[in-house]
Amino acid sequence: MREKALMMTPAVTIRPALPKDRAAFLNMWRDFVASAPGEPGNHEMGERNWDRITDAASGLKCIVAVDGSDAPQGFTLFLTFPFTWSKGDACYLQDIYVRAESRGSGAARAMIAHLQQLGLQAGWFKIFWMTQPDNLTAQRLYDRVAQRMDYLRYDLNICEP
Repeated sequence: MREKALMMTPAVTIRPALPKDRAAFLNMWRDFVASAPGEPGNHEMGERNWDRITDAASGLKCIVAVDGSDAPQGFTLFLTFPFTWSKGDACYLQDIYVRAESRGSGAARAMIAHLQQLGLQAGWFKIFWMTQPDNLTAQRLYDRVAQRMDYLRYDLNICEP
């Protein structure tokens, strides 16, 4: 399988989330969940997710896309885990969000490219993610940077979110 190269964009810088990003992250989280009102799950998880991100023992990690003044314009939440079909781990890109006013800046592409570089350094086998079938804007980017797979997803919810 051919690897797709991802280009970095000079419009944004990607870095790990820092404690000073808390308020910006929480604001972006509120906007993110508001954009998907029908998504099953607990939409009030912003604070809990921030606590997970800042807990070194948690597997949840966060990178942010920042503008020239170091103000966060987007975030990506991800985790890695052993992948049973590979010697390397897999990275699940769980959530990716860019502020409405920063869309088209290359922030989402840059965050995916940053994850790709982290994966190359760490020896990950792959990065994977999902999107809603009607999210055509995101799919235009994803189709340029990754291979679309034909898997179906099944959820067996076992408790309240």
